[in-house]
Amino acid sequence: MISKCFSLFAVGAFTAMTAASALAQDAGESGVQAPPAVYLSAAQNDGPKEAEELTLGMWVKAGNVTTYTIGNSWNDWILWLVYDKLREPSPYAGEAEDWLATSITQVSEDARVWEIDLREGVKWHDGSEFTAEDVAFTFEYYREGPANRWTHHSSSVPRMVGIEVIDTYKVRLTSEKPMPNFDRITATDLPIIQKAQWEGVEDPRSFTDIGIGTGPYRLVDYEADRYYKFEANENYWRGKPTVKKLNIVMIKDPQTMFTALKTGEIDGAARPVPPELVLQWKNDSALEMISAPTLWGVWLDINVGRKPFDDRDLRRAVTLAINPEPMLERVVLGQGKSGKHGWPHVDSFWTKPDLAAAHDPELAMSILDEGGYADRDGDGTRETPDGKPLVFDLKIASNQPTFLRAAEIVTEQLKEVGVGVKVTSIDPGSMGQMWRSRQFDLRIADITPHGIADQDMLVILYRGDIKNEMLLDEDKKTIVDRWLNAETREDRLKVSYELQEYQTKYPNRVMLWYPETVFAYRWQAYDNYVPSTGYGIFHKYSFLPEEARDGTVSPLLSE
Repeated sequence: MISKCFSLFAVGAFTAMTAASALAQDAGESGVQAPPAVYLSAAQNDGPKEAEELTLGMWVKAGNVTTYTIGNSWNDWILWLVYDKLREPSPYAGEAEDWLATSITQVSEDARVWEIDLREGVKWHDGSEFTAEDVAFTFEYYREGPANRWTHHSSSVPRMVGIEVIDTYKVRLTSEKPMPNFDRITATDLPIIQKAQWEGVEDPRSFTDIGIGTGPYRLVDYEADRYYKFEANENYWRGKPTVKKLNIVMIKDPQTMFTALKTGEIDGAARPVPPELVLQWKNDSALEMISAPTLWGVWLDINVGRKPFDDRDLRRAVTLAINPEPMLERVVLGQGKSGKHGWPHVDSFWTKPDLAAAHDPELAMSILDEGGYADRDGDGTRETPDGKPLVFDLKIASNQPTFLRAAEIVTEQLKEVGVGVKVTSIDPGSMGQMWRSRQFDLRIADITPHGIADQDMLVILYRGDIKNEMLLDEDKKTIVDRWLNAETREDRLKVSYELQEYQTKYPNRVMLWYPETVFAYRWQAYDNYVPSTGYGIFHKYSFLPEEARDGTVSPLLSE
């Protein structure tokens, strides 16, 4: 029997207001809004709103805290301690607050040209002045240099073809295609880096110096992926941080992480609390817990770069055979929302409100029959048209017991339609390497909001492996091209809905569930955390004065 003691996901049964509400926007946009965060502890305490020093636990590598060494979106919050964006907080909320920018204006009717007025008086951590040169350099570096998780905002979707410094505090950007959501997506996700520090760096992945940012904290000492020591930037333009020193320590094992929190070795755990601990800790007088909208998900990743998954009808049959409902109940105890809502995240602003993935095993078998996938030898498993057994290898990380249980259910469901699955558990490091090399048939993995709640990134993922042109069939290419050429927010959202419907029918990923996420901290050390959509409660806004948080935080309700 699989142990559930250290599941990464939190109890959704406590979460209030699980139904998403309609969100009215300008330009005719519509969508859903993530549910408010909720206090889960029996007592709501009133602890200190400032602190001299805090120690927090992290669990994913951060390198030297630059855009080229942060492991992935799980640790974005550590990067944002040091760096700022043009607008904040995120591309997941559908609206944003001016930050390093004081205004971002569309100046061409086709939405290809935008002008950015920048905030004066902002200083880099080394005391030098932040100017338009830094912003222009950031876009140029990300467009021309090695790729990282953010560079697609300049090199691909959108692709910048004009980057001009107009004056000391003004930049004009021109893109190859329209970018009607530049102010809500690109500007809210792209970290601005200092020209003086990076212009001579040819290989940013080997860069080991401490990054210079404009953010509320300076990194003063680190040992990569072991510990990080931050000190408050007391002259931060947005306001003096509420905590003077932040110590971030790497604790990869969830049991060790939550034991350290329970015993007081750390003051907060930047990792979702396992459901059983939520139940146990509800009445713990030393701990406070908040359920916050992080927009994470778990999906079945189909390697469309491998045959026979270039056959979109085969992928459709796989999707029709999979029913996420029992996974929600049997794997995560009803703690979240079902993957039946499809991809993007059910609570993302950009998601089609009535999007749903169909479950129809009979139709799946009919599609397989028509495609020539037949069980010719009567062993219960179909063969491909050229006679090879229709059996796929499903990879999962060995430190994810919930994924193993989900893999068992996927195996059972695909077996019912004659598709064989062999489940292989591998260590997390090998899992990461395998994902980069694309040496797998299927895998179950968690996905951050960048992958399921950022509309620009969705288009990149919808394309599949762009190195294989066979993946972008003509029907899909037509929709993608219309999305890329849409000149208004309204038109782009409408086409995005079409892409979502297409992706749901002919997927390269199948959503399994969206977990509820609960975070815990020791309230007597610091009790001023706030939720922000897509980020949870551990982020820089939790360490800024209340007046500096406007436009960056989500509602917080009592239980």
